[in-house]
Amino acid sequence: MPKMFKAVPERLCNIFWYSFFVVLTTAILVAGQRLDRTDLRVPFNYSWDALLVIPLVKTTVETGTHWRNDRLGAPGVQELYDFPFADKMHFALLRLIGTAFPDPIVVFNLFHLLTYPLTTLITMYALRRLGLSLAAAGAGGVLYSFVPFHYLRGTDHYFLSAYFVIPVTCLLILRVCEGRVPFFRADPDEDGRYRLSVWNWDTLGALVVAVATASAGIYYAFYGCALLAAAGCYGWVVTKTWKVAAAAGILISIIVAILLVYGADTFIYQYNNGYNTAAHARNPEDAEFYGLKFSQLVMPVQRHNSLYLHRLRSAFDSPIRPLENENQMATLGLVGTAGLLVLLVVGVLPERRPAGFAAPATLTLIAILLGTVGGFGSVFNFLVTSQIRAYNRISIYIAFLAIYAVVRLLDGVLSNRPGWVRWPAFGVLIVFGIWDQTNDHWFRGKFADHRAAIADEYHADEVFFGEVERALPGGSVFTLPMIPFPETNNVGELHGYDHARGYLHTKTVRWSFGAIRGREEDQWQREVSTAPAAEMLRRVTLRGFDGLFVDRRGYAPADADKLLADLRALLGTGTPPLIHPAGNQLFFDLRPYREKLRSELGADAFAAAAKVESEQVRVLWLNGFHSTEGLGYEWRSRWCSATGQAVFVNPTDRPRTIHLYMAFRTNSPDPSDVQITGGELWTDRFPVNNITPPIERTIVVPPGRHTVRFRCRPPKSWIPFDARRLMFCIIHIRPNLTE
Repeated sequence: MPKMFKAVPERLCNIFWYSFFVVLTTAILVAGQRLDRTDLRVPFNYSWDALLVIPLVKTTVETGTHWRNDRLGAPGVQELYDFPFADKMHFALLRLIGTAFPDPIVVFNLFHLLTYPLTTLITMYALRRLGLSLAAAGAGGVLYSFVPFHYLRGTDHYFLSAYFVIPVTCLLILRVCEGRVPFFRADPDEDGRYRLSVWNWDTLGALVVAVATASAGIYYAFYGCALLAAAGCYGWVVTKTWKVAAAAGILISIIVAILLVYGADTFIYQYNNGYNTAAHARNPEDAEFYGLKFSQLVMPVQRHNSLYLHRLRSAFDSPIRPLENENQMATLGLVGTAGLLVLLVVGVLPERRPAGFAAPATLTLIAILLGTVGGFGSVFNFLVTSQIRAYNRISIYIAFLAIYAVVRLLDGVLSNRPGWVRWPAFGVLIVFGIWDQTNDHWFRGKFADHRAAIADEYHADEVFFGEVERALPGGSVFTLPMIPFPETNNVGELHGYDHARGYLHTKTVRWSFGAIRGREEDQWQREVSTAPAAEMLRRVTLRGFDGLFVDRRGYAPADADKLLADLRALLGTGTPPLIHPAGNQLFFDLRPYREKLRSELGADAFAAAAKVESEQVRVLWLNGFHSTEGLGYEWRSRWCSATGQAVFVNPTDRPRTIHLYMAFRTNSPDPSDVQITGGELWTDRFPVNNITPPIERTIVVPPGRHTVRFRCRPPKSWIPFDARRLMFCIIHIRPNLTE
C-alpha cells in the first residue's frame, strides 16, 4: 500500500481502492465501447439470441415474470415451462433495474453494462479473501471483467456473460480444497480433527454462495458442482478426513436442491401437460460438437490489436478446421494463457507443488478433462443426461483460475518490494491485459458505429410495427414463415428469433410467433403454414387472427413472389398491405376477408367452421419421440426410443371419437414387442418388425388431456444406430375426427 494511505484506516482504504477499480472498469467500458455515442433506448444487439432475451426482459419488466406472455404464441399463450431458465438472480436484478427504468430496452442494456463493474467488485473480494494484496486483487478484477468471453458473448449469450458469481464460487471451491469447509471446523487441540460446527461465518458464507451459484444459471451451477466434487476429493486427500468430502457433498446437495425448487413450476406443468422434450432437445453428441478446445484457450482473440497476432489468429481460423463454433469465444488472452501454463506446469510437477498453486492447478486440469472434446463431459452426457451440452463454457472458470495464478505469482514476487513498485507493476499488467484481451472494436468507435446501424434498423421496425398497431389495436397477427420456438436454425435468411421484433415494438398486438415446440399451438401452426394459400388464409381467419405478417426473407425469392401473388388475389386490392421501409416485410389486414368469408358462408356456418377449427383433437408426440420430416409433415414418420409418451388433447367439454390409421415398423425382420398403455383410451400390445402391416384404431377421447405411454422391447439382435436408441417408427399417424 502506498505510504500516503498508511495513516488512513484500513477499512476506508479498502473502500477507496474497491471504488477506484470499479470506476476504472466503468471508465474502460465507457471509453472502449464509446458509450457516450450510444442511445440506451436502442438495444445493443438486435439479432440472433438477443431477440430471445429482449422479449424476456420486456415481459419481466412489464409483468414481473418471464414465465407467461399473453402476446406471444397466439392463438394460445407462450408459457416457458418447457424451456425453463434457472437464472433467478439475473431476473431479480432485471426487475430491480426495471423499478427505476420502465423502458425494457434500457433495462436490457443497463443490466449488461452492470455486469462489468459488478464482476470487478466481486472478483476483488474473492481475491482479497484468498490473501492477495489490494493491487493484485484490483488488477485481477479488472482483467477478469474484460476477458474476451465477456464481450464476445455479449448480449447474445446474455446470462452467460453475467458471470459475476463465479469468483465467489471459485473462492468456496478453493477453500474446500484447503480444508476450510462449512459445517465442520478443525480443532487445533485435537490434532486437526474436524468437529461439527454449523453456526459460524464460514458456513453462513458458504450457504450464501451456494444459493448464488444455483441462481446464476444451470451451466455455472453444474460446473460449480463438478469442481466442488473434485475439491472434496482433493481436500479429503490433503486433510486425511472424509469430512471435507462430506462438506462438499452437502454444498452440492444444497445447490441441486435449490435448482429443483426453482424447477418446481416446470415439474408441475409437465406433470399436468406431458413431459415435452421438443422445446429443449439435446443429443449426447452435442458435448463433442460444443466441447472445449485447448487451442481456443491459448489462441489470441480474433481481430487482435496486434497485426502479427491478428494474422496468426486469422491463419488459425481455417474454414476446414472442425468444430469451430462458440468455443472461439474461450480465448484467455496472453495473461490468462500465461496463468494457464503456470497451472499446468504446477499440476504435473513431480516435486512438492508451491503453496497456493496446487489446488488451482488440480482444478484446472479437472476442468479441462471435463470440458474438452471427447472428455468426461461427453461420457457424462452419454450415460447420465445430455442437457448440459456446451462444455466450452467452462472456460470462464478456467479464466478465473488462470488470472488468479498470474496475479498471485506477481504479488508474491513483489511482496517484499515497496508500494511504489507494486502498484505501477500491476498498473502495467492492467494496461497490457486490456490491450491484449480487447480487439480492434475497442477504443476506435466501432461499437458505436455498429450500434448506430442497429439504431437505423430498430427505428425502421419501430415505424413499421407502429403502423401495424395503429391499424390493428389489440388484434392478433399470424406470422409467416412459421419459425418453431425456441432454438431453430435459420429459415431462409431469417434468424430463429427475428419474428420477435413485432412483439417488441407493439403494446397490444398478439403474435403467433413464440408457440412452444411440441404443444398444440405449435402443431396447428405447422399444419396451417404449410397449407396452400387459400386453405391457410381460411384457417387462420377462422381461428380468429386479424392480420397476416409475411417476411420475404424466410422464402426463396420465387416462393415469396408466388405466395404474395396468391395472397393479393385472395384478399383483393381493397386494402393494400403495409410494407416495411426495407421492402421485405408486409402486413395484410384480414378483417375485410373475414367479413367476406362470413358473408359467403353465412353467420351460422362461419361460427360452426370456426368452432371446428378451434376444437380439433390433437395428439402431441412428446418425450421419446423424434421426427426428421419437414415442417408440417412430421406425421409422416415418428421414431421412438424404448419408451415414449403421447398426449391426446380434447379441448371440448364432450367426448370425441377419432380414427387412427398407421403402421408400426422397425429396421429388423426380428420382431420387437410394442406395448401401449393408456387405460381405457388406448391399451394395446403387438409384435412389430420391418414389414408389419398397417393397423386401424377408433379411439374415444374424453375431455381434457390424456397420456398414452409406449414401451418397446427389442429383439436380442437389436443394435442401436445412435445415442437416442431409436427402436420403432410410427408411419402416417394422423388422427381423423369421425364425429
